[in-house]
Amino acid sequence: PLAAAVAAAPPLSGVTALAVGAVRQKQTKRQSYRKPGGSFPCGVAMPNKAHIGVKALSGEYCEAGRLICKQRKFLAKNPKVTRKRHFKLYPGVNVNVMKSTSLQATCSGRVKMTHDVTRDVLVMNILPEPREELLRDELWRYRTEHVASMEENKLICSLRAKALPVFGK
Repeated sequence: PLAAAVAAAPPLSGVTALAVGAVRQKQTKRQSYRKPGGSFPCGVAMPNKAHIGVKALSGEYCEAGRLICKQRKFLAKNPKVTRKRHFKLYPGVNVNVMKSTSLQATCSGRVKMTHDVTRDVLVMNILPEPREELLRDELWRYRTEHVASMEENKLICSLRAKALPVFGK
């Protein structure tokens, strides 16, 4: 009868359990209350970082409407913090300026950059072409060339553009 009464009694807890000699259960952590320091969602370190810079390089084919350069409206006061992205790229032939001063291709073709010597700026142009494989012999068209003015830039782009098969060579 005494053994049955001890077995039916509720389990002891606290100081009385220690006095009687009951075995204490191991305490386990059920929930983490703070995030670990090194974890980021989806493994992205800085999700709010601005993805600024040239999106299409020289000789790269891009469709009409594609963003070819993303840039800020204002130049950074300290150019060392912007990782060489503090300069402005200017629009050339077949390139449109968006509201955020980013550059957008107005026609499908390959990117060609020119350097305006008088203003010391880079100009992005699109040479209209059909989509085809870029051959080593054709790379000379897309090299960065120095120009003195925007009129010379237009002339260089018209000279470097491939002749359309409709008009002949």
